[in-house]
Amino acid sequence: MNTKFFALAALALSLAACTNDNEVMDNSPVAARINAEISNTVTTRASGTAWEDKDQIGVSTIAGTGTYYNNICYERNGSSFTATGENIYFQTPESVTFRAYYPFTGTPGESAGVLTGVSTGSENQTAENRSLIDFLYATGADADTHHPTINFTDNTEDNGRDCSFHHCMSQITLTFEAGSGISFTAVKPVSYKLSGLTLTGSFDTETGVAKADENAQAADLTMGLGGALTSSVILFPQTITSIDLTVNFNDNDYNATLTVPDGALKAGNNYTWTVTVRNKDLSVGSAVISDWNPVSGGNVNADL
Repeated sequence: MNTKFFALAALALSLAACTNDNEVMDNSPVAARINAEISNTVTTRASGTAWEDKDQIGVSTIAGTGTYYNNICYERNGSSFTATGENIYFQTPESVTFRAYYPFTGTPGESAGVLTGVSTGSENQTAENRSLIDFLYATGADADTHHPTINFTDNTEDNGRDCSFHHCMSQITLTFEAGSGISFTAVKPVSYKLSGLTLTGSFDTETGVAKADENAQAADLTMGLGGALTSSVILFPQTITSIDLTVNFNDNDYNATLTVPDGALKAGNNYTWTVTVRNKDLSVGSAVISDWNPVSGGNVNADL
């Protein structure tokens, strides 16, 4: 792109929403700025406690104006996102609508398209790799030369528009408690297994749709606890009415069934269950849906 007609403006962040309030008072073309938040007032993502340095998003324009960019990589650097290569420049005075996804993949300037064959197996449920499957998507953020900040933020209360990043996957969180005749003081649950899940799927970086493979065989997901009593996994949205749970404690397997609300793991929902390990069985309550969107499955009992 010929850049001799464009002047580079300082990259900055402001906690504004989809409509930008930072105006450029002269007529000089400027570079776009990126401001991003995740889902409503939630500032966390599953793979960490907040946006982390080196987190990368792919930003694209939505077709319809003279300004066109595809899959431009912006990286978190301190409190702001900056382009890893060429910045996005407004090429006409028209307002431009943007979309973005996380985590960035592919080649800047070329659509990343649909990512297929993605696995949510135990190898990608680790703290190091979970960000690879914690897909996020934002769209609808408008900006122009006089309002150059692309605000991927939630401004629902002001103008009814939520342009923030949303979780595209589902999450299950289990909390283990000691029940009657059981103590976790000396020995804690070692691991657990979730059975009957679809662990492979795809993510469309242009639409933000994540879905499980339709023809994949049901599989088991085994997770070590390493002394922890709460554990979360990220899964593809999928139709499933119940999930078999096996908990290994003190060299014994305890079994229970998790009943999934509405018969499906839905995008953006975190389904939480409290699992009570008792002398002879497990107790599992109903699910609670939280936001991520937490969905409580309640308490669950599992039989030895």
